[in-house]
Amino acid sequence: MAGRKRAEKPQSEPVAAELPARIAPMLADSIRDPFDSPKHLYEIKWDGTRCVAFVDRDGLRLQNRRYFELRERYPELECLTKLSTGTVLDGEIVVLENGKPSFNKLLQRDQQREPKKIAMLAKRLPATYIAFDTLFDAGVNVMREPLIERKKRLVAAIETLNNPHVIAPDHVIEKGVAFFEAVAQAGLEGVMAKRLDKAYTPGKRSANWVKIKVAHEEEFDIIGFTQRAGAAVASALVLGRQRDGHWVCYGKVGSGFTEAQRAAFYEQLADAPPLTNPPKDANCPPDAIWRLTGLRCRVQFFEELDTGALRAPVFRGLVE
Repeated sequence: MAGRKRAEKPQSEPVAAELPARIAPMLADSIRDPFDSPKHLYEIKWDGTRCVAFVDRDGLRLQNRRYFELRERYPELECLTKLSTGTVLDGEIVVLENGKPSFNKLLQRDQQREPKKIAMLAKRLPATYIAFDTLFDAGVNVMREPLIERKKRLVAAIETLNNPHVIAPDHVIEKGVAFFEAVAQAGLEGVMAKRLDKAYTPGKRSANWVKIKVAHEEEFDIIGFTQRAGAAVASALVLGRQRDGHWVCYGKVGSGFTEAQRAAFYEQLADAPPLTNPPKDANCPPDAIWRLTGLRCRVQFFEELDTGALRAPVFRGLVE
């Protein structure tokens, strides 16, 4: 129609002479509740190591969020070199156990530096690269394209590999609440909700991507605290439970408090009687001040690690 301009499709950049040395991955805001939206796609939030994969004339580079090179730690991901030169993908390295990411197994892989042990672990605990975005395609910077277009490029690229170590995950559109419920039922970490029409913004935390985590909440005894250096405040509460007449330590919780609560806990716990039989677990804080408090608290966390410590604990309040 006269007087109206047709909406222009975002343009890709010209072919790059060479790929950037590094790209800061796009970050996500956090929200608590799932939602439905026709403007969003929803996919699993994978519990792994964030990794940007570069395929250039010199081969493969695998960079984590701190720009450390991971290639030597994951030889099974050499299959990525078969992608077109000039490809850059964003994704997550995971170690799957019964179809679900295992954070404990991933730590074994991520912390290993000895080549012979790396080769052995690559067979015993193989890694999978979950590729969820395309940043460069055959040397073309496509980060300004809408997410839904970048997803099409991603699927086409991964299909050419046909390798079980590299996966482009499925997603759903609009039905975020039902998807979150299914993810929670499966025991997975959570959901990512991403705007279909938005560009990729390196290094920026944006509401265009939001993460919604599945969390557990349980009650623990408060069996001590740690003190902030030079201040009359508790930096963390030490958590425990009694088992067969002995205390077992579940680590400490140091987030979820106001400064007023930290000061109040210090005043209350510092005067409590000492815990005469403190636990000896490996995850006991070395600076713990053990106290018999008689207090219990509610703690939200993602999972219990093999050591017994809680992963990502957050204080949610005292049990009345």
